Amino acid sequence: MTRIPTWAADVNQFKLGIITDEVTQDFERALVWARGFGLHWVELRFLWNKYVVDLSSDDVKRAKDLLAKYQMKVSVVDSPYFKTLLPGTQSSFADSKADPLQSEFAKQDAILERAIARAKDFAADKVRIFAFLRVADPHSVFERVAKELDRSAAVAQREGIRLVLENEFSCNVATGRESAEILRMVGPLSLGLNWDPGNAYVAGELKPYPDGYDVLDKKRIWHLHLKDAAPAPKGQEANWRPVGGGVIDYAGQFRALLKDGYTGTMSLETHYLNAAKDKEASSTESMEGLLAQIRKA
Repeated sequence: MTRIPTWAADVNQFKLGIITDEVTQDFERALVWARGFGLHWVELRFLWNKYVVDLSSDDVKRAKDLLAKYQMKVSVVDSPYFKTLLPGTQSSFADSKADPLQSEFAKQDAILERAIARAKDFAADKVRIFAFLRVADPHSVFERVAKELDRSAAVAQREGIRLVLENEFSCNVATGRESAEILRMVGPLSLGLNWDPGNAYVAGELKPYPDGYDVLDKKRIWHLHLKDAAPAPKGQEANWRPVGGGVIDYAGQFRALLKDGYTGTMSLETHYLNAAKDKEASSTESMEGLLAQIRKA
């Protein structure tokens, strides 16, 4: 792997990390990769082909030992909470066979309980959540979504955990404008935003920065996912690119974050795959592009 100069990787003001399974399901190998870029943070989703909220107690101990070995901190525990149908709704994205994260509404409280427990296991203060699978007119369900988010935030606050709502193109909150609207409807409590410019772009917000970002309450942005995209060929849902190789103005986004005094965490969420379908090499290419965009800021 190409080594990036220490000065380039030392982006402490951004608390930069990576979602480890974007590199590999081998958690130790992913941590070695992250250390090679001088990173100090990781986000946990899948480890050893197991979803983080489903890890056994032995898995948790093994992961904690590895985090200590490589001196890594966990920024966010990812959960599939509310990546499901809101009761009584239909969505073109509803396909539990294609997406193993989807489960029925009745199981959501148990998912949140496990996610909060896992965050505490890893000394993380944030759990990633969603806003239910996207319906034809998302605004028609915003009041119901806001009510569920408000209830969930109250649960998290009692546990000393913050929830970060990801703007996800398959869910009812997908763009910056939709994120801003739903956050105005939910008390701050323990709910903030996982701002994902790539998802916003795929959802049709063609300039996530500045258009989507500018309408957001900057104090409610607690975490970012970083991935780039370009116009997709006909019939293709998304065309993911290495950061800096797509159309999203990440240099401008980083300049704005610095100007606005952002102090939260962020993770590379590669998604892009090179021609060889090599996840580690693709993540290396994207991280190199990301660091180049940070240099421009």
